[in-house]
Amino acid sequence: MREIDHDAETPVYRQVADTIRRDIQTGQFQPRRPLPSEIHLQQRFGVARDTVRKAISHLASLGLVRTVPGRGTFVRAPEVTVIAPEPGMRIFTRPPTDAEGAELGLGEGVWVLVAERADGGVEVLPGDAAEIRLE
Repeated sequence: MREIDHDAETPVYRQVADTIRRDIQTGQFQPRRPLPSEIHLQQRFGVARDTVRKAISHLASLGLVRTVPGRGTFVRAPEVTVIAPEPGMRIFTRPPTDAEGAELGLGEGVWVLVAERADGGVEVLPGDAAEIRLE
């Protein structure tokens, strides 16, 4: 259980939201899967129900989660970047460097998709948020 500092300048709901956001970024909470119930989050953080709801509302305003009435709150899937292959383009996947993992906020085990263009341009994208589309 993460310690919530009730005397900190950061409001308690933001401390809860920041911890859940880290859990999403590290892959503990997966895209399109539900967050734990409000009751579970209350118990985990030792906070009131309204605090959990405010934290979830904050995460929703950031586009990280969405609430489906009667079903729960789900982690939003990241935006998908579509790559359309061009002549001379090389596209491949590989594990990220430490710097790429940090910059892209990748969870453990997520690879990157690399698109090397004929003109020398290189684009590195999170493998779980990129797709190759042949038209």
